[in-house]
Amino acid sequence: MNTRTNHLLQIVIIYIIIALGGLITWKYIPIDSQIFVFMAADFVMTVICFIYSVIKRNSSVYDAFWSVIPFYFVLLLCYINFENLNLFHYLTLMTVSIWSWRLTLNWARSWAGFSQEDWRYVDLAEQTGKFYPFVNFFGIHLFPTAMVFAGMWPLFSLFSSDMQISWLFFIGMFISLSGTTLEYIADNQLAKFRKRVNPKPEDLLDTGIWGKSRNPNYLGEILFWFGIFLMGYAFDTEIISIVGSIVMLCLFVVISIPLKEDRMIIRKSGYREYRKRVPKLIPKFW
Repeated sequence: MNTRTNHLLQIVIIYIIIALGGLITWKYIPIDSQIFVFMAADFVMTVICFIYSVIKRNSSVYDAFWSVIPFYFVLLLCYINFENLNLFHYLTLMTVSIWSWRLTLNWARSWAGFSQEDWRYVDLAEQTGKFYPFVNFFGIHLFPTAMVFAGMWPLFSLFSSDMQISWLFFIGMFISLSGTTLEYIADNQLAKFRKRVNPKPEDLLDTGIWGKSRNPNYLGEILFWFGIFLMGYAFDTEIISIVGSIVMLCLFVVISIPLKEDRMIIRKSGYREYRKRVPKLIPKFW
């Protein structure tokens, strides 16, 4: 077994332990509200993930948490409501599963092992010094967990309320699946680009969907979460639950994209010109 396979196997075992920690919390914590029980389980799982990140000295242990936990929670919601499941619930499970497994497998194929850590975490460690353990827990682990949980908020109503607007559910599902498809295309083109023959440091991916949008993968992620909101809103979800999708939008537009593009400007000599002719998010087809 090579090193990368061994490290991926370790990640799988870590996430099984994380899932068990969440399951035990969900089953035995004395809270009546379903959403608060799930919130407590999510917090416990995040703490366990953080502990393993410290043990492995690599915060990228948390990277798969973003895509794995929504699938885990929807699966648990299906189990809880098994006797009352209908077509819309199964379609929700399918939509979240496709997004979750695709995104997780894409992460797995690009992760080299514990020797590799997200460059943003490395930069944060250098910038914060002795305060990094606090930044690591609250900024890298807990804050993204809260955002993903906010994004999943509409799903709780979807599994506990009666259908109100069926056509809105299908519009939401279409938007979510379109976002997942866009991410799939963008990530595959990026993976192919990284395996190009005779790569040069100044090479820039500006063809395919990357020639229409500078951040098609982030656009796909934004579409997925807004679609999830509409799917839940069709089940009489309160409009306030859109806050999760808005937070996701702000995350990518205000934090992720600027960080990535500042780095690309330094690393790629042609990136400034690329920014001038290709839109940040919404594809330009003319």
